[in-house]
Amino acid sequence: MRITGKRTKYPGVYQIDEQTFRIRAKALDPRTGKARQKERLLAGMNAPQAAKERSEWIDKLSKGEIDSAVPLVRPRVGDCATSWMKSKLLKLDRYTASRYTEALEQHSLEALGDLYFDVLRATDVQKWVDDELRLGYKVSTVKGWFRVFRTMVRDHLAALDLPRDPTLRISFPEPNEADERNALAPEELNKFLVAMRDKYPQHYPLVAVLALTGLRFCHASALKWEDIDEQTGVIRVQRKQVRRHVGAVSRRKRAPKEIPLHPELARVLQQHRRAMVEAQAPGLAEGWCFPSETGTLRTPSSLQKAWAACLNAAEIEARFTVHGLRRTFNDLARKAKVDAVVTKALTGHVTEKMREHYSSVDLEEKRAAVSAVGRLVPILDGKRPKVRTGVRTGRKHA
Repeated sequence: MRITGKRTKYPGVYQIDEQTFRIRAKALDPRTGKARQKERLLAGMNAPQAAKERSEWIDKLSKGEIDSAVPLVRPRVGDCATSWMKSKLLKLDRYTASRYTEALEQHSLEALGDLYFDVLRATDVQKWVDDELRLGYKVSTVKGWFRVFRTMVRDHLAALDLPRDPTLRISFPEPNEADERNALAPEELNKFLVAMRDKYPQHYPLVAVLALTGLRFCHASALKWEDIDEQTGVIRVQRKQVRRHVGAVSRRKRAPKEIPLHPELARVLQQHRRAMVEAQAPGLAEGWCFPSETGTLRTPSSLQKAWAACLNAAEIEARFTVHGLRRTFNDLARKAKVDAVVTKALTGHVTEKMREHYSSVDLEEKRAAVSAVGRLVPILDGKRPKVRTGVRTGRKHA
């Protein structure tokens, strides 16, 4: 391999600048009998010190004390990210892997991928973060990309034997409080639900489930009618779907196995199912509760148009997303004075340390919590609108 830097009087020591040297150590591996060569960049020392470091490396090589996984070439940030993602793909679910790949390939590596890993500086990372913020991305969004990049970097620090972490002391501006809250007060939620019921009845049952259970969209949108037990008043969560890929509930995004069925929500679901049967809606044969107009599973974007219109109708100007219903449920449970342990058991926010405590919460405690939240946000009775099923796609119907 070609070594950059000026030769010194010490064998295998090359000077990059006044206090930076590259050393090359070569010796026979006692385990294989083959020659092994390692290279390393050293900073903050003089040539004699670098030569001493090289001697120590040769000794370690001869004794087989240097990890064979340490690369012989000088890797770039992009190379490290690629190898890291190949390893992660074996452990992550499809959605998380896609999010990691997007964060790296479309953002951090665009700015930092060509740099050699051993000379990556905190100033480089900070400049990338600042540039993303200047493009108009939200603070929380850039923080998410940065966390993925930071995890990748720290996983490589030990492997490359680098003493300095270039992701330390990276600063972010304070986020806009209204944007980061992403939750509604009880009266705001009530107005929003009424607007959804009256203007977009085809979406209302799914939105009502999200609001009165605290479920994530991936779990609520994958419910089947067999999961709704009206006799015992329970919703059973048995699967998730992400971008129409159905799978088991993951440990990363937990959900309770059973959630009490609020009486008002049960009435909404009864009406919704009756309307689906009368229309023989696509997706009914497969048993889905909330299929699209074509019978496929929904994505959060299917609510986008209706969501914006209902926020406008309810005069809600703050940022509020589909996931915000989950955050709102937590807020309402707290305001209803529901025990925090019960709330965590309902939402699936379970840590390993508290798993045993959460599992001791019985169904009656959960039922009381759901009823308390329901009293804060009544779904008003009134003239029943004509219930339509499915999601509008813009197609003209015969």
